[in-house]
Amino acid sequence: MVVILMKPMFVVCKFFVLFISFISFTSCVLANQFENLYQGNIIVEKQGEQQLKELALQQVLIKVSGNSQVNRLDESQQLLKKTQNLLSQFGYRNIENNRYFMAVFDPSKINQALKEMGQPVWGETRPRTLVWLIVESEGERKLISDTMINGDQDDVLSLVLKSTEQERGINLRFPLMDLDDNLAVSLSDVSGRFFDQIALASERYDASLFSVANLKQKDEKTWDLEWVLVYNSPQSMKNKVVLSEQLRGEKSVVLSDMTNKIADYYADQYAILATDADKFSQSIYISGISSLQQHEKLNQVLSGILAIASYEVVSVDAMQVKVNVKVNGGINSFENALNVQTNLQLDASQSEKFHFNWR
Repeated sequence: MVVILMKPMFVVCKFFVLFISFISFTSCVLANQFENLYQGNIIVEKQGEQQLKELALQQVLIKVSGNSQVNRLDESQQLLKKTQNLLSQFGYRNIENNRYFMAVFDPSKINQALKEMGQPVWGETRPRTLVWLIVESEGERKLISDTMINGDQDDVLSLVLKSTEQERGINLRFPLMDLDDNLAVSLSDVSGRFFDQIALASERYDASLFSVANLKQKDEKTWDLEWVLVYNSPQSMKNKVVLSEQLRGEKSVVLSDMTNKIADYYADQYAILATDADKFSQSIYISGISSLQQHEKLNQVLSGILAIASYEVVSVDAMQVKVNVKVNGGINSFENALNVQTNLQLDASQSEKFHFNWR
């Protein structure tokens, strides 16, 4: 079934300003924004400073909750009245002839506010997604590379993908299409959806999920987009299609819909809706850690997983490290978060869950 997408005829002024702010970002601002989920960056136009603070807060609430509709809640509107209390710092910066308002909010206060609103909190577990995108237009087919996106060779494509990526706080990457990529995969492999070949070519990018998409122009304003999101299991070496959709509409609309659907999927997998009833303890076992640097890195990995409320290393020997973990949220979010860590690889030789090899 093809979903026909159209732009809405009317939008609330506040959200329109927010959207325009997003698509006007430079690549520098975009990179900074992704690095800090609790920072909002708004281009300064005619807004007053209080409105800029509120727009920045709305931006952060979307990224941290994973819910693109969170700002429509009555509780969110009430939270805007407390914007000043949630702020850690703010300021202005001039970048490429534009002036930006940048606001950093207190993570603990934002997380608590979302919890009180009954909304999940989506932490740093945001898998990198490699996008293999073919664009067909005017009789030409081309596989989009990282250079094309960062060089804005296609303004609509670059702006929409960058803005939606950063609005939702997800990590989309495109292949370099250098000699290694061209030897590993062809345009026909991508268009034919030969997932095994694409998965092999994706390994160098440390992306556990990749998207295969074909964007084809039908007429001056209408484009067809067929895309899938594929999970490549490093244990079974099998590829599983987790999302699939066919869209028709304006170029910017169908691309935005794709990236938002990917973000929704990740939020569903990794965002934590914390309740006292969900908390439980679980032991995990990691083999292959033999140096102080690896122990320190393990601490960094575990500390960065929002699904882990606390943990304690209970035993260390030459074979493995045992860690007792207090889990914040459900078992699925916890397991999903562990499985996408690049340093942790499930030990296929073990019949029980939560045994990993360090890599």
